[in-house]
Amino acid sequence: MLIDTHCHVDQFPSPETVVRECESNRMRVIAVTNLPSHYAMAADRLRKHRLVTPALGLHPLSASRGLRELSTFKRLAHVADFIGEIGLDFSRHGKDTRGIQERVFEEILQGIKDRPRFITLHSRGAEKAVLDGLTRNGIRGAVFHWFTGSAQDLAAVLEAGHYVSINPAMIGSESGRLVIDSAPKNLVLVESDAPLAKVNGRASSPNDVALVYEELAKKWQLSLGETIETIRDSFRRITDQFKVPCRDLVAP
Repeated sequence: MLIDTHCHVDQFPSPETVVRECESNRMRVIAVTNLPSHYAMAADRLRKHRLVTPALGLHPLSASRGLRELSTFKRLAHVADFIGEIGLDFSRHGKDTRGIQERVFEEILQGIKDRPRFITLHSRGAEKAVLDGLTRNGIRGAVFHWFTGSAQDLAAVLEAGHYVSINPAMIGSESGRLVIDSAPKNLVLVESDAPLAKVNGRASSPNDVALVYEELAKKWQLSLGETIETIRDSFRRITDQFKVPCRDLVAP
């Protein structure tokens, strides 16, 4: 079983088709959302699916709209074990809403620091600020999705015990190679970021995580089976903290 820890299932033309394919292929997928209202819809529609799990999100580039949904996020956070996509974006895409983002992110962190959760983070151009927020709120073992920061920032994230998730688009990029070459095996997870990431010029799909597993197997000099088990162990290390059943991760 392959694990995709960051996929925007709701942004596909036919989310239902993607979910059925993931279930058929026995893929464990964390379906991130950009707003609490999106999570509520996804939670209802995915209720009967055991391998595709929605994550409660409030994307930093949706922070202005997210202010109106912040109270909803806090309410839903009481029952959500999977959180994402949350974080900060100080790139040119998000610089105009930096103040709003910082306010929303801090309130989110305060609302989810009460117990362990699976947390997948956006940190483009704001790696240090995201890490500082986690540290300030005593949150450990979060996952930095598609990390693009400096070697110094990456070292600080890993030193703090956080994870990084690698997608197919990172394999051929300089920032992606930095993560692949630097991160220890026990702090690596795999994601597709589908359909937003690109693979050979097309939108990615959850199945494309197989490319990442193959690349990591070569880098780590492990068999594909050993690499799959290594990633599975890291995922379990997080989810076991909040007693999420992992029977679906056991090979048939």
